[in-house]
Amino acid sequence: MDAATDAVLFEDHRAPLVTVVVELPLGSWSPFMARRDGDTAFTFQDRDPARSIRTRVDASGVTIDLDVDRRFSVIRLTALSDRVEQGLSLVREMLANRDYDAHELSRHRRERKILWRQTDTDVGFQLSQAAARELFAEDDPRRRAWEKPPDAETDGRALAATRDEIVRMPGRLIGFAGDVTPAQAKAWAAQLLPPAATAPAGVAPAFAPLREKGDSPPFRDIPIRKLTQVYLAYVRDSVPWDDPRRPAFLVADHVLGGHFYSRLTVALRHEGGETYGVATRDDGDAEAGIYRVSTFTRVDNAARIEAKLRETLAIFREGGITEEERAAAVSALSGARAFSRQAPAQLLARYRLERRNGLPEGALDRTIDRAAEVRLDEINAFIREFYDPAAFTMLRAVPR
Repeated sequence: MDAATDAVLFEDHRAPLVTVVVELPLGSWSPFMARRDGDTAFTFQDRDPARSIRTRVDASGVTIDLDVDRRFSVIRLTALSDRVEQGLSLVREMLANRDYDAHELSRHRRERKILWRQTDTDVGFQLSQAAARELFAEDDPRRRAWEKPPDAETDGRALAATRDEIVRMPGRLIGFAGDVTPAQAKAWAAQLLPPAATAPAGVAPAFAPLREKGDSPPFRDIPIRKLTQVYLAYVRDSVPWDDPRRPAFLVADHVLGGHFYSRLTVALRHEGGETYGVATRDDGDAEAGIYRVSTFTRVDNAARIEAKLRETLAIFREGGITEEERAAAVSALSGARAFSRQAPAQLLARYRLERRNGLPEGALDRTIDRAAEVRLDEINAFIREFYDPAAFTMLRAVPR
């Protein structure tokens, strides 16, 4: 569209449905957003004192969502084809709104404090916070979601000014998916956003090196009130998406914890009945995040399930996977792509994901293609290196 704004269309006329996405390149990881409470500025721009904007959105039959993620802020419109222009008019009205509801902002400020207090007994939060503090430096943006947030901004004029800066930031994307022609997309995109500004310095997140494990203990207990079970998270840093080891990781992780008959599920659920659930999870993207093996059990079974988890991982590391497991994992990874290509909005979401992570279009699919080509001995060599117990920390949420 211009030097600061791209537009993309995934055209599909099978159903009279349209998705329009305005993606802006500032998310919660940005120091600008943290300093100016960009989350409130962006997500409350539809809340005028009379609630007229949201009332008309509800009456129009369109859906408009506002969200701030770690790398981006997004406005998402979903509408039937004949209501897109009405929806876009409401989006433009949101972007021009300067009258933020003072009562809503005050309520939000109180709610943010209450929600923070509730994290004291939130097991998932406490384990993630401990993992983030284990891996990331204090000033690293990857740790920000797990630390106490500042008080929410309640000055509506300041929030509107912040919203304006977010919307004018270069690197914008307007995406269309569904029952839209190129001519319609061009016309709608040209009318949607105000002119861009020059990006100030210091708005992009600056990632610190991962913390050295050093002499930190191999486990840590996190006492939480009123627990009746013990929750385990075995954590280390993940493999970034552009890391050459990523294809081998995808296969190894699928075999270890990626399905209902994975190594971990068979050992801890099917054979031993130690738990209802055990799985692996990767929170990273183009930057390393938290990789974890998670499970839970009753308090009197905690020592047994931890021993079995460690034993299963030791066997996995020492013996690797079989050719049959490799082939099944490759088939599952390749086959799953079909489920993410069923609708044009999914294709748009995939494009956006690669774009904001600095990856060329199709990079994630090519990683899966490369995973199919990695030899069994290479995968097992990766497993021996990556699943070294010395690289992991066992976090245990226990009753206080």
